Amino acid sequence: MTSEVKVQLKSVQKSGDVADVNRTETNGRLTVSSDQRFMLRFDTSDENGVTSTTIKSKDSDHITVTRTGITQTKMEFSADSPTPFIYRTPIGTLEFMLKTTEISIIADQAPSLSLVMRYSLFNAGTCVSENSIELSAI
Repeated sequence: MTSEVKVQLKSVQKSGDVADVNRTETNGRLTVSSDQRFMLRFDTSDENGVTSTTIKSKDSDHITVTRTGITQTKMEFSADSPTPFIYRTPIGTLEFMLKTTEISIIADQAPSLSLVMRYSLFNAGTCVSENSIELSAI
C-alpha cells in the first residue's frame, strides 16, 4: 500500500566533542509491502537547492539510502558487515566506509514507518564521525 505521509527526520553527526544535529519535517510517499519491506521518498530544500532522498529496505538488516541533489550518494546500511560508499560533491568525490551498529524498523501496512539507524563513518581506516538517523513517517 502506498500513501502520502508526514516525514520527521532527526540526524546527528558527532565528530570528537562536536555534534551537529539536524531536524527536518517534510511530506513524502511511503510504500509498505505485506512482508514489511518499505520504500520512502521525500524531498528537502536548503540554500543549495532540492535534495531527493529514497530509503528502501531489502529486509530488517539491510537499508539503502540514495540522495541526489548538489551532492550524490548511495549508502548501504547492513547489520552484517561494513560497506563502502562514494560521496560525490561539485568539487570532487570522497570515499568512505560505513559500519552499521543498529537498525531498528517498525513498518505498518497502514502505512507508517519508524526507523532508527546508528553507524560510524570511516575514511582511510580512521573513524571520522559517529552518526544516527531517527525517522518517522505517518
